[in-house]
Amino acid sequence: MELNEKTLDSEQIFDGRLLKVYRDRVELTNGGTSTREFVHHPGGVAAVALDGEGNVYLERQFRYPYHKVVTEIPAGKLEPGEDPFEAIKRELHEEIGAAAGRWDALGHIMPSVGYTDEMLYLYLARELTFGERHLDQDEFLEPFKLPFRQALEMAADGRINDAKTVAALFRAEKLMREEADG
Repeated sequence: MELNEKTLDSEQIFDGRLLKVYRDRVELTNGGTSTREFVHHPGGVAAVALDGEGNVYLERQFRYPYHKVVTEIPAGKLEPGEDPFEAIKRELHEEIGAAAGRWDALGHIMPSVGYTDEMLYLYLARELTFGERHLDQDEFLEPFKLPFRQALEMAADGRINDAKTVAALFRAEKLMREEADG
């Protein structure tokens, strides 16, 4: 069965500082037409930052769409044309003041396929060294650390609900388990 849809025309209906919203008319697999609305997002990066004592660095940040403080891993958006690996190194330094001596890519996720084209690139950062944080002018967050196992439990039982954080923690755990089984 053919599942692809063909874009017949596309109209940008909102042009924001971060997001752009489009309304497209598409041809369906059965020959009919329909409308698709979606948010274009530049994409982002996120890292599980793990120190030598087995702690993961998380942060609490107010997230306006939910009107609540959310626990998540260090993350940020991609600038136009920016390499995801360079972006995550920048974000880790800005948000928790860390540089990593070892990096592992954990792949990417599509956080909400129903309405946005956002892609998030996930990493595991180890062999951390720390310096000063350099937050953006409009960025307010509180970093903290927890034992990695405790963060995994929080992701498993719903105390951590941020999708990128949950996915990255479990992907990091899988990679480290495979390394240990070696």
